[in-house]
Amino acid sequence: MLSHHNIIAQCHQLQQLQVVSPGGRYRILAVMPLFHITGLVRFCHYPVLMNGDSIMMTKFDLEDMLHLIVKHRIEELILVPPILIRIVKDPVASKHLDALRETVKRWSSGSAPISPEIIHLLQKQFPNTGFRQGYGATESTACISAHPPSHFDYEYATTGGKLVGNTMAKVISLEDPSKELGPNETGEICAKGPQIALGYLHNPTATAETFNDGWLHTGDVGHLDEEGLIHVEDRIKEMIKVRGQQVAPAELEDLLLGHELVEDVAVLGLPDEYSGERPKAVVVLKSGAEATEGIGIALLGFVKEHKVRYKWLAEIEFADEVPKSPTGKLLRRVLKVREKDGARVKGVIVKDDAKERAKL
Repeated sequence: MLSHHNIIAQCHQLQQLQVVSPGGRYRILAVMPLFHITGLVRFCHYPVLMNGDSIMMTKFDLEDMLHLIVKHRIEELILVPPILIRIVKDPVASKHLDALRETVKRWSSGSAPISPEIIHLLQKQFPNTGFRQGYGATESTACISAHPPSHFDYEYATTGGKLVGNTMAKVISLEDPSKELGPNETGEICAKGPQIALGYLHNPTATAETFNDGWLHTGDVGHLDEEGLIHVEDRIKEMIKVRGQQVAPAELEDLLLGHELVEDVAVLGLPDEYSGERPKAVVVLKSGAEATEGIGIALLGFVKEHKVRYKWLAEIEFADEVPKSPTGKLLRRVLKVREKDGARVKGVIVKDDAKERAKL
């Protein structure tokens, strides 16, 4: 349940961080669905507060979007990772690069994590632009944190930015929720502020589990650093437990996305008699690469080169795609359901046949 107060507060919090060119008018291109919290706040309400323009797209088309950016001189884009991936990789975008470089001053991403590889490509293709990101959820009316103007830089692109105005945050221990952790200590991120939702409609049980004394328990695992920047590592419910050690799927996904042959990837946990769970990667290869045992072995080795033993993959399955929501959020639960479906047609699977058990 989001109140008028929540939405008004969030709009004012965002306004404090907004940069508009001198003599210019605030403009935003409404690319994502309006039923999403970003659409509700950033495309519907916030432009009214800014006395600006919200240019609506009736449907998404990459070329149309790029044309509208240039036509309406949209200096800052609020996008999701799948769209940013297409901007840096899709041949359709390449013919618009010069015009985009003259127009866009900042890229902004949200809704789902963006890989370091895509951030690097974006900076390489648009070296004179800035980058900002927000962190939050529907329960926080969008942003708990965002990059302030001092941090509109690719250097901070893998963080969720700093707390927005009138907002507090804390990180609590996963083992003992009564224990508050310090800087760079990993636990569950909690937040309190005027943008935090009232609760869940007609669901007192879920409300009690998520909201406690004004604090939103986000269900996200991460930490705050000494500078006050939020670092999100994964969802508590999606963490893979290997002999009691927490393995964040997003950590392995980010690593694999940096491999030259990997286009997309999702990691989930497999039941394991000895370790409890072990990570499995569902990999989409780049165009032209063939799913073979050799590539699978190479990717297993790639993880072994960069991660400690208990984070090694048990197996890799090659697929044509990984399931995602309309806003680009990975639907890991769909993969878990598929994994349990014994009748499904599986892709090429390559297993780690190493005989050594994980040493912790």
